[in-house]
Order: sequence, then structure tokens, then C-alpha cells
Amino acid sequence: MATPYVTEILETPDDPLGGASGDKRRFAVEFIGKCANEKFPYTVVNEVVGTHLGIMLGLNVPTCLTQTIGENTFALIQRVNRDPRMQDPPPASSKALAEYVQAHPDEVHGAIVFDLFIANNDRAFGPQRRNLLIDESGKLLLYDQGNACFYRHRADAGITPGIEHLEAVEKELSALFDMDHKGNYYRQCLTDWNLVEKWCNLVGQLPDFVIQSAVLRAPVSAACPTKPELDRLTEFLVKRKRYLLEHIRRWKTCFTGLPS
Repeated sequence: MATPYVTEILETPDDPLGGASGDKRRFAVEFIGKCANEKFPYTVVNEVVGTHLGIMLGLNVPTCLTQTIGENTFALIQRVNRDPRMQDPPPASSKALAEYVQAHPDEVHGAIVFDLFIANNDRAFGPQRRNLLIDESGKLLLYDQGNACFYRHRADAGITPGIEHLEAVEKELSALFDMDHKGNYYRQCLTDWNLVEKWCNLVGQLPDFVIQSAVLRAPVSAACPTKPELDRLTEFLVKRKRYLLEHIRRWKTCFTGLPS
């Protein structure tokens, strides 16, 4: 039997707060906190930038805040209630996701194009990875952007995170797909060129200053990310929004669901 997934938003005991905008009350909301470490040095910036760009594109991603406690800075990701079917283990939850893909091609194409834009290779509908679910309102929720953008260390694959990874992905879209050995099912859900073009055009319409402001939300660190790294990430994303569709066309063999 699956363990229920419980998210609590609690009203804290307090007198109502007044103000010109009307009465207000205090609430305590549950978050998951992620902190960078030696293996995952860019987790916080990846989460922050990915989340805010997803919101700007109108996608359903959890709220992400940052908080520094002592010497550690955390990305705080809000826990979100899920559809009851997501509380069940496979195959029940897998069946629900498969049905969602069939019924919501526009939303699914948007999720995949978004991940290609922010260089996130860590999302899948299964079998080993998911990092998405159906929330209680019945919408696809894209959580965990921790391996987007600068990525993470993968010594066994010869991957160094940071600017070096950005440059590799910028040069070849296929450099993004270093986890294919897991046999995850995700990119195969791109099946409609019209929807691919629609979402690439939406990405392309993001103003440069919106991308810059998303990157500037990431806290600068003496270790990482440094100011030059954040500047390079802004440059990467501003350029990427313009060539993303061409990259998908050039590396069409990576998207077996798309017709020739």
C-alpha cells in the first residue's frame, strides 16, 4: 500500500493583521530544502532559474525561494498536493501519466521544449525517473529543476558542470542526453511539429530582461555560482531561445516520435 503524500498549509494562531488592503492572516507552508554540495554544486541556481523561467512560460512548477542559514544557502521548493492516483505505485500511477500524455499533447510538448531550453535532462515519464506528476487540480506539475542549466558532476561520463557544460550543449543538442542509458521515456513524446514550433516560438518571445532577471534571482557565492558564471548563463539562455527550434530540427534523430 502506498504511503499517502501529505502537504500541509497551516494557519498559525495569531490575531488578524490589519492594513489598507484588508485583513490578513499568517500561514506556515511546507517546503523541501536543497543545498549545494561537492557533487551537486549548482543545485540552488539551477532550481531558481528553471523555476522562474517555467513560471514565465505559463508552466505548472512549484514555487521556489532561497534562504541562507549560516553558511548554507537553500533552494526551498514548495510541496504541492498531488492527484490521488499519484499516491499509488506503478503501474497505477504510470497508467495515469500515460493517459495524461495522450489527452494533453500541448502541455506535454510545452514541458519537453521547456526542459530542452533550460538544458534539463533529468525529467521522464518513467521507468526510472519521473520528476513530474499530476497535481490535485489535474495539471502536469514539473518539479525538480536541480539538474538543469549548469548540471552536476558526472565523472564517469566525463561531464564537468558549469560553463563547460553550457558550451557543450550550446555546440550540440545531443550533449544533453547523457542519461539515455537509463531508458527513460520523455523525448519520445514530441510527436507534433506544429506544437514544437508553437512552444519554441513562446520561448523565443521571452524578453531578454526576463531571462536576466530570472538568473539574477540566484544567490551569488564565492564558490559557485560566481558572477561570471551567472553572466554566461544569461548569455547562454538568451542565445538559446533563438536557435532552439533549429537544434531540434538538426538533431531530429534524438526525437523518434517526430515525423520526418
